[in-house]
Amino acid sequence: MGRTSTRDAVIEAARQLFGERGYTAVTVKDVAVLAGYSPAMVMKVMGSKAKLYAAAAPDVPSADVLLEQDEPIGFALVRRILRRRQSGDSEPWSMVALLVQDAPDRDAARGELRERYVAWIAGQIGDESPSRKKSQLVVCVVMGLGAGMRILGLLGPDEMADEELIQQYGALVQGIIDDPAVG
Repeated sequence: MGRTSTRDAVIEAARQLFGERGYTAVTVKDVAVLAGYSPAMVMKVMGSKAKLYAAAAPDVPSADVLLEQDEPIGFALVRRILRRRQSGDSEPWSMVALLVQDAPDRDAARGELRERYVAWIAGQIGDESPSRKKSQLVVCVVMGLGAGMRILGLLGPDEMADEELIQQYGALVQGIIDDPAVG
């Protein structure tokens, strides 16, 4: 395994801080301290706080979603969110709304993140419709779960067992995906 590049370390620190506090509450110095570099190095590598923010936008889910063999994508998405909560990893699905609201250019952030997430879901579920309505619905439902759990602390382990949540919420997501009337 190779050493993390300076740029990657700075972006990961920024992703964590922006996700926790938002754009305006995070300084370049905050990012530098967490990444283990000087603020001057952060600026040299990234150019500006706005460029750093754009680079730190959460990645869409990747291959780590499909963790259970033959598990439908709706259930796998919910399982991934729960696993990331358990491990304390940042959750892209809960960060999206915050990143758009607090972005230096909201319209650009909204458009870029909307396209990124909807296109990823469309690819996963085979949504080739011009409107990608089904994909948009899935993004909304999954973002709601991510934000509800991370931001509001809803559906914690004391309220519902993880497997029960996966089965109930996963069925909601999968229901949208499987409904031929949607789209």
